[in-house]
Amino acid sequence: MGPECNTETDEGEVFFRILGPFQVSVGNTVVKLAKNRQLTVLALLATEANKIVSVGRIIDAVWGDASPITADKQIQTCVWRLRSVFEAAGAPANIIETTQGGYRLRLGESGLDAWLFERAVARGRSRVEDGDLGGAAEEYRAALSLFRGQPLAELDSAVIEAVATYWAERRLSVLEECLDLELAMGRHRELVGELRLLVEEHPLREHLRAKLMTALYLSDRRADALAVYRAGRTALVNNLGLDPCARLQDLHRRIISGHPVPSPFPQRARHAAKIPAQLPAGVGDFTGRLDQVDWLCRELNHDRADRPRVIALVGRGGVGKTALAVHAAHKVRDHYPDGQIHANLRGSTEPRQPADVLAEFLHALGVPQRSVPPDLSGRATLFRSVSAGRRLLILLDDVADYEQIEPLLPGDRGSVVLCTSQPSMIQAPGVAMRRVEGLTTAEGVQLLAQLVGAERVAQEPESARLVVERCGHLPLAIRAAGARLNARPAYRLDRFVDRLSDEDRRITELTYGSLDTGARLVASAERLPDVARTLWLLLSVMNLSHVSAWAAAAVADLSEDEAQRLLDVLVDHQMLDVVSEDGLGGSRYEFHSLVRIRARAIATAELDATTRAKARDRLLDVFLWLEEHARVALRSPRNGLSRPAPASVLRIGRTIIRDIAQYADVWLAQERPNLAELREPLVATSV
Repeated sequence: MGPECNTETDEGEVFFRILGPFQVSVGNTVVKLAKNRQLTVLALLATEANKIVSVGRIIDAVWGDASPITADKQIQTCVWRLRSVFEAAGAPANIIETTQGGYRLRLGESGLDAWLFERAVARGRSRVEDGDLGGAAEEYRAALSLFRGQPLAELDSAVIEAVATYWAERRLSVLEECLDLELAMGRHRELVGELRLLVEEHPLREHLRAKLMTALYLSDRRADALAVYRAGRTALVNNLGLDPCARLQDLHRRIISGHPVPSPFPQRARHAAKIPAQLPAGVGDFTGRLDQVDWLCRELNHDRADRPRVIALVGRGGVGKTALAVHAAHKVRDHYPDGQIHANLRGSTEPRQPADVLAEFLHALGVPQRSVPPDLSGRATLFRSVSAGRRLLILLDDVADYEQIEPLLPGDRGSVVLCTSQPSMIQAPGVAMRRVEGLTTAEGVQLLAQLVGAERVAQEPESARLVVERCGHLPLAIRAAGARLNARPAYRLDRFVDRLSDEDRRITELTYGSLDTGARLVASAERLPDVARTLWLLLSVMNLSHVSAWAAAAVADLSEDEAQRLLDVLVDHQMLDVVSEDGLGGSRYEFHSLVRIRARAIATAELDATTRAKARDRLLDVFLWLEEHARVALRSPRNGLSRPAPASVLRIGRTIIRDIAQYADVWLAQERPNLAELREPLVATSV
């Protein structure tokens, strides 16, 4: 209990308690009062302490409409006896003062529990305004602890009963305010028991029922929350013939559909919130991407109701997603006057915990550390409450997946989340996804010119174009190349192209200081499932111009369906690209040139020569048999297979056998480059 709610008194000080059974103490001694009309007179004076109470009002409180002729005299006698009791107890003289037309009970500023209650509530609200939610909750609870039961329940007086009803309702009102605050702080699990008792005590009070439903739902007890609604509806219909209010019905619909529920939060707290401005500095030499910048700015500036909650820029590491996001965010930041928040979620390396990120967000928005709930659910609830009604731009860089950012999403559409990610988030609800590719050749040359000087590029335009090509059109690699060329101002671009043409040294040449192209390109490979990572490494050493699902199956000794699922994972993590449909109704995949180089280096280090050779032999066996099958199908379609399919082909599945029989010429045409690559070692061996 807060110090100002202390009801202990010094010697001679008088303290009245009306928030429960009526009680008076002098010092720390309870004054014994007769349970007759004296008690009613004193209780009325206490409820109007330091105010003049007319004799007529006192008579009404004692007798109502049945007052005797001698009522005035009897009231005088009651007051005289009360003064005698106080004098004997050591109270100050004239504690009950006679005035013109009535009496006044004189109390010090801390002489009545109801006054302490209102001061504690005021302090709680003040702390809410300051953003100190934990301190506010303590003050509210200190205030509520002053209630010791039903106010003045032992007094049989209509006037006193009206006062008691006021204070009982006042207690419930403040309790609801306190519960709103604690729900917003994420204390829903702790509040369920208290709320159940309150709802049983006040079954027709819909605000309390809504809080219990909210607390249960946020505690992952949706069925219990719906049961509370059904019980409340039954009580309302049976007792009042009414359906639940619109707010309760809306909450019911949200719980049924599994949507976020609005968490109550004191509006006053918003006035003290900070306005964060956390956007990273923009890239001064940002180049190209005019169409993507225009699209982003349109999406971020639109106020339409169907604007996506999340805008995701997806692409491989080093492609320039972050630079694009920051560039667009700076262009539209004035559209978000309540602030811009930024966090690097490190999804491709060591993904951060959403709870830690939320703690930073809440602090940025003015919530003191002591008011931040300890658990993820509580922090997410409080963040939705703090951000409600605001226009925030939230930039989340390097997202691991939708699960990582879901707790970080604000509760309404006034704010928007712009994120960058290597894995695709197309399966996530409410996400507008845009794939970010490398720069065009012209844009790449323009960026290189800004880095090393336009005159230097103008002197060797073809070499500049080849640098961009060897960099795979990736801005990060081009920047690394520019940094290395700047360190060698007299070095010719054509000589640098020669160094980049050597695949064994290309990644090294495109790494300069923190511009680590190789690490950024394959960072998310560490998060691949082992079987998908092994397939990726094996494919990188096969020298295939493109990969189909059946070829991946041959390499990994899997069925075509199993291989297809792994290819989907590799595409999702930007380890492979889907480039086109093949002629048989499937997809064709390719490595980005720099990704393949880096993957080969890793494969050489992690996979032994025997594993690589076995994979290559399986692939060659499958390719040669399928080629023979295709040529037989072209010569005599009705004769079927020239010889039985080997186990390696049957392991893949019969779909590819059937498809080649139908489209043999198409298959041979599209696989001619791969067949040539695979035969080359055989030719070299025979020679």
